[in-house]
Amino acid sequence: MSDLRLLVTVATTGSIGQAAVELGLTQPSASRRLASLERQLRLRILDRGTRGSTLTPNGRLVVDWAATLLRATQQFTGSVEALTQERNGLLHAAVSTTIAEHYAPSWLARLRREAPDMTVRLSIGNSSEVMSMIESGCVDLGVIESPEVRPALKSHPIGTDDLIVAVLPEHSWARRGHTVFPEELASTGLLVREQGSGTRETLDRALAATGLSTSASLELASNTALKSAALAGMGPVVLPAIALARELEIGSLVAVELENVSLSRPLSLVWSDSADFSSDAAGLFLSVAREDRRAAGRHGLQMAS
Repeated sequence: MSDLRLLVTVATTGSIGQAAVELGLTQPSASRRLASLERQLRLRILDRGTRGSTLTPNGRLVVDWAATLLRATQQFTGSVEALTQERNGLLHAAVSTTIAEHYAPSWLARLRREAPDMTVRLSIGNSSEVMSMIESGCVDLGVIESPEVRPALKSHPIGTDDLIVAVLPEHSWARRGHTVFPEELASTGLLVREQGSGTRETLDRALAATGLSTSASLELASNTALKSAALAGMGPVVLPAIALARELEIGSLVAVELENVSLSRPLSLVWSDSADFSSDAAGLFLSVAREDRRAAGRHGLQMAS
């Protein structure tokens, strides 16, 4: 391609020497490259004389074709660069409901500060729905709070958080020194998230580890709606600690002491084999999600290193 650019420049300037100067070449080097091009094409394309070089009839045709090819190459290169810039500045991520409500806002604010030109499209669903979006190629990557990641996906832990069981202050479980054992928890109708959510999967697994199963009196796909139900006296609620932080602080709900039930769960970045982490957008999102230790300290989230 560089030899064709040299030929077009010779045609424009009418001189091999002048063309060499414009392209930063020595005249002998430019002459050798043009001679090599003629051998490759098996055509004489230049008449060389003491007053300069002129194109042969075949040479004029070759120059026209070469100019068209160079313009197309330039357009192609520019289009690829534009596409790369768009890719680097656009990220479509999906996050689970709890992460969307309590962690993602600080991540997005930091992304805006560090990369104001970046566009982030954030989809929200429960952990199962987020994994489905990644598998279908609808999003580039996701963050979930499910204890189990589907085999077709790759994952990296970015932290952990805990679920708690909370009740009204007048509930019998709120008495000082009262401990709730797995059997009592499993036999009580609980206010819980829907199947497919990381919160529900964590609870179900914790009880299953003791040979028991969850008894749900109300299933909802909203942390806020479940809190409202608990505050209305509908029963004990199981939610992430961060979702109940305000209610626990002011005392409208009380955390229950549990025995032999572990409700800790991982937060994980998940992606498919086809995900491209070379883009600036994906790389920055990963960095922000892993390094937001200031927010983690505020909310009791234990971050992975």
